[in-house]
Amino acid sequence: MLFSNRDSSSVVFTNEMIIILALVVLTVILAIVQILFIIFQKQIQELIDKRKKVNKQSKNVTEIMHFINDLASTLAKMSYDKIGALLVVENKDNLKKYIDLGKKVDVKFFPEFVTSVFYNHKSPLHDGAMIIRNLKIISLSSYLHMTSRIVDVQYGARHRAAFGICEYYDCFAFVVSETNGNITFSHRDEIRRLSQDPEELAGQITQIFSSLSIYKSQFKK
Repeated sequence: MLFSNRDSSSVVFTNEMIIILALVVLTVILAIVQILFIIFQKQIQELIDKRKKVNKQSKNVTEIMHFINDLASTLAKMSYDKIGALLVVENKDNLKKYIDLGKKVDVKFFPEFVTSVFYNHKSPLHDGAMIIRNLKIISLSSYLHMTSRIVDVQYGARHRAAFGICEYYDCFAFVVSETNGNITFSHRDEIRRLSQDPEELAGQITQIFSSLSIYKSQFKK
């Protein structure tokens, strides 16, 4: 009688069994990944949109300074007249999510257009944020998520929306208070009150752009 040198209770794994086992494990892993993707699909899409590179168009210092002066004069005028406004300037992060929520436009930034939007309280475009990309206005009446942190009671809904988007996205937010005309700047965790004088304000915005913006290298040429 012939006896096997293997214990009869042991399991012998053949190449075919190993392959089948590996396929089963891989199938389970893929199923788990798909389930996780479905659960977190919204958050994943938001992260992808945020990290998309902003299609930065080439701008020279003259164009940038022209925009800064127009922005400063517009903010100062609305401050003097106590017209509430929220302007968000896209920087490194893509704000597509919020652009899609608003009314898409493609307009060169100029003071008359901006004031025509915010001064008309009867217009539905008066509320929400104006979003600027590549020094052009590309969205009106975009509603932003408000900050979840505790802020001073002096700050209203526009300020809380500005702080909220800057906590998560690299962008600049300028808020004009309709209560007292104060101009507030926000970027990341920074909250700063800016001057209401047009010339001094232009200097402050220039400093912001030359040190923090995607165009800062243009100021060094």
